[in-house]
Amino acid sequence: MTSWTAAVDVGTSAVKALLLDARGEILAKGRSEVPSAYGEQESEDWWSAAIEALWQCGPDVKRVRLLGLTGQMQNLVCMGSDGAALRPAILYSDPRAHGQLTEAHHLLGPGWTHATGNQQDATSLPAKLLWMREHEPESLDRTKQIFLGAAGYLGWRLTGNSCCDLTTASATGLLEADRRQWWSTAVDALALHEALPSLVDGQTVIGTITSHSAREIGLPQGIPVVLAPGDAVSTTTGIVGDELHRGYVYLGTSGWLAIVTPEMPVPAAAHRLLLPEHGRQLVVGAVLSAGAAADWSRRTHLPGMSLNDADRLADTGPSGLLALPSLQGERFPVRDPLIRGALIGITDTTRPDQLYRAMLEGVAFAFDRLLDAVPNNGEPIPVTGGGARSMLWRRVLADVLDRPVFPTETSDEVSAFGAAVSALRAVGDDVPQPLANRGAPEILHPGPDKLDYAKLASAHAALFTALSPTFHSMQ
Repeated sequence: MTSWTAAVDVGTSAVKALLLDARGEILAKGRSEVPSAYGEQESEDWWSAAIEALWQCGPDVKRVRLLGLTGQMQNLVCMGSDGAALRPAILYSDPRAHGQLTEAHHLLGPGWTHATGNQQDATSLPAKLLWMREHEPESLDRTKQIFLGAAGYLGWRLTGNSCCDLTTASATGLLEADRRQWWSTAVDALALHEALPSLVDGQTVIGTITSHSAREIGLPQGIPVVLAPGDAVSTTTGIVGDELHRGYVYLGTSGWLAIVTPEMPVPAAAHRLLLPEHGRQLVVGAVLSAGAAADWSRRTHLPGMSLNDADRLADTGPSGLLALPSLQGERFPVRDPLIRGALIGITDTTRPDQLYRAMLEGVAFAFDRLLDAVPNNGEPIPVTGGGARSMLWRRVLADVLDRPVFPTETSDEVSAFGAAVSALRAVGDDVPQPLANRGAPEILHPGPDKLDYAKLASAHAALFTALSPTFHSMQ
């Protein structure tokens, strides 16, 4: 590396900023919370929080010569002819357009899933736009420009150029994945010809910081700005890089197993996100309640017990139960907002610690469905996020996945770190090593319990299909 680099990640709860020196070492961090209400955020709040997060990095931001941007994807930001937002941004997770999903399928036809390479649901941009057509037609009529991710909005504020990276675009339901361009059928049907941003691969300079924006945000005027891939791919870049067939597990409130693969069809409920390199994609199996389900199970079945004490108590072998961790619907291995959690196999001798452990196993079984379905290199799998602190959960993962695992220390800024890597690649500079490649990993190998879990895997896979009619009839 030859210069100092800054990176900004617009997360759902906060904007994070990083400052890297010319050796690629993280020198400073900043964080500023972003308020949310009913699945919406003000785009102006992203800008204000980015200014605050960079300010917290200290006076050395004046030495920055390159900026990378990433953030939450699949948002809907509607801008008027005066360059002001017409309404708060509708976030990626907002399911308000559930009633318009059928209309979107009818409008776009049976080729929608095939063209986009992803199963579409109420969070897709076509469904959200149809929701606006029904509920806020005046705002939709006044919309002259649309942003599909928070980082794209920041890039426009900084450079004046309207862009969307391919990763974010591939999450929207508007991109023709095989051709890596906006899908003409959707563009025509939704009259988006003038409103959509230009597509960039995620490793391209989109412009330089204008004098006005430089004064506001505190960075030097004229430095290059790179719109890096959306947060899921930037996180992957930061943890494991973009090597084919390599993956990792994230255990936060939600959780996922993500694997870099060649471009190929994916399991129906998995997310397919394009990488900057042609022929590569990130396949994500996202469990909506991972750490949330584990925390609920510990609080409910082992009230008052610390995580370490609960893990020690439950470290007695497989629970013998089958659990669905889907407390608020599910995204993988099925995508269904009406699925709920379940515990199967309880007897009069079942202990509370078994009930707790069963939820950890349920998350691991969901990840195993993806690992069995896509090519991977068989190497040890890094585990990150708050749940990675649990030795028991790591052991369960190793046994269920039948794969060595190891914890990797990352922070909330890992997506920003990945954005910095993409920015450095865009200007042809050297890049720092992924975080999982640093130090000697504490590898945990599968034990004899893997045989018991292998017997339960097919039974667990059948639960969603078997219980879905029951859950739907309860609504």
